[in-house]
Amino acid sequence: MDSLLASPLFWLLALVGVTLTGISKSGFAGGAGVVAVPLLALVTPVPLAVFLMLPLLLAMDIKTIQYYRQHTSVAELRKIVPAALAGIAAGGLLLGRMPVEALKILLGGLSVLFALWHHLAPRLGGMRGAAWLWGGISGLTSTLIHAGGPPINIYLLARRLPKLTWLASAGIFFGIMNAVKLIPYLMSGRWTPGLFALSLLLLPIAIFGTWLGRRIQGKISESQFALCCRALLLASGLLLITQALIVRA
Repeated sequence: MDSLLASPLFWLLALVGVTLTGISKSGFAGGAGVVAVPLLALVTPVPLAVFLMLPLLLAMDIKTIQYYRQHTSVAELRKIVPAALAGIAAGGLLLGRMPVEALKILLGGLSVLFALWHHLAPRLGGMRGAAWLWGGISGLTSTLIHAGGPPINIYLLARRLPKLTWLASAGIFFGIMNAVKLIPYLMSGRWTPGLFALSLLLLPIAIFGTWLGRRIQGKISESQFALCCRALLLASGLLLITQALIVRA
């Protein structure tokens, strides 16, 4: 832990990764929320990066909820939250056991496919059982690699929600998921006081990122917002695939 505190590269990567995640959370419904863990994994083991980010993600969720809560769609949350909880339970059982690289390639491939194939997302996102499918996958991938954004945004893209409703509903969805994820994370025994203290040191960056995301989304239209979310879905998918292939190589 002391080596990380003294590493300029760690602080640079943390500044970039946490800021971009905050912008994504409050500005684009978590569309690029997968970026922080891969960046931090360049200088620290993936499990450490995953545990380091959870308190920061919770703080970002709280700020996002404060910004947009009055626009929440309770009807959408009733569909996707139970599925996400089931996914978290499955992820908790698989934590540290499932080959993460295979999961990243699968999730990344789906994200790229839906981002590029404009007519596919509305069809599969609106099919019978779509809320359980994408909500469950989001809970699973969020627990294992903090990558719950791409699956749920595939679903939300199909729903064609107004921008603020999308942001509010995604904020509460991720807030619930990340709060519940505390249980399997604490049970794993990998969380240390030093790691939590390091998360607290990065907290101002997380708050700044969410503030910046809110400022950015206020300057774009509904159509631009949907286009940005699709672009971030593509970028997230490519990032997941690239990271998995680099690790395998």
